Amino acid sequence: MKTRRYSKFWLKATIGVAVVWTLLPIYWLLRLAMMPPSDAGAFPPKFWPAEFHPAAIYNILGYAYTDSVGHVFPPAGQSQQILLGLYNSLVVSLLVMVGTLLIIVPLAYAFARFEFKAKTALLMAILFSVSVPPVSTLIPFYIMFSELNLTGTRTGLVLINLTVTVPFVTWMLIGYFRNLPPIERLARIDGFGRLATLVRIVIPMAKSGIAVAAVVSFLFAWNEFVFATALVNGTDATTLPTSVSGLMFLQPQPGQLAASLILSLIPAALIAYFLQRHVADMGFVDVVR
Repeated sequence: MKTRRYSKFWLKATIGVAVVWTLLPIYWLLRLAMMPPSDAGAFPPKFWPAEFHPAAIYNILGYAYTDSVGHVFPPAGQSQQILLGLYNSLVVSLLVMVGTLLIIVPLAYAFARFEFKAKTALLMAILFSVSVPPVSTLIPFYIMFSELNLTGTRTGLVLINLTVTVPFVTWMLIGYFRNLPPIERLARIDGFGRLATLVRIVIPMAKSGIAVAAVVSFLFAWNEFVFATALVNGTDATTLPTSVSGLMFLQPQPGQLAASLILSLIPAALIAYFLQRHVADMGFVDVVR
């Protein structure tokens, strides 16, 4: 009985630590974004803002804010860059997500369900692509994209993100497709071809795995920083992470930096929230049996 009580206690304690570890940084950002600029650098820091003061949020979105005593806080100088980065990040992330799914669903299904020449070699090539650090390919990609006039474009950024998401998510989904019921023969009896079987039977059965693939590819593209810094930073195709990093080199504005970081969390949090049921249903399994 005591052992069970201790187990429950440590389980609750572990969950509590994980919740605090996750939520405390987010709360700290909200606190900085919602407090007067004069209090942002106070020491010791105040755990709770003395008053609700959303000037930083208004300013980073390009609006002026007037507080209760008549002080006017003008729009942030980086607001247009932040909004441009937000738009570009949404476009790039959605295109990467859709492009990844269009490529990896038939690819992972073929690797999981069919036998063909050089299958093992191609699987090893995918595994090698997954294991190579993306930053190690930065210089070759930059040289190639410069020659193709793809630097400073959303198209180039989408393509370079696909080189990471396609092998990683393909490797992840191969095991999921392998563990689906063997329905191909039954589908052939009912008159379905291979493509019809994939589209009308397999994809609905694998919707949880495909939803996880969508989340992973979107979040990778949304958070990607290294490639974006090298290829599009300072151009009209700049993304939100590179735009936010620009605030670090200006006059310190902790509230505006916190507000821009909160803004960057919202789309990713919404994607994860609406697809969380499929993520919970996903059974991750080893692709090698």
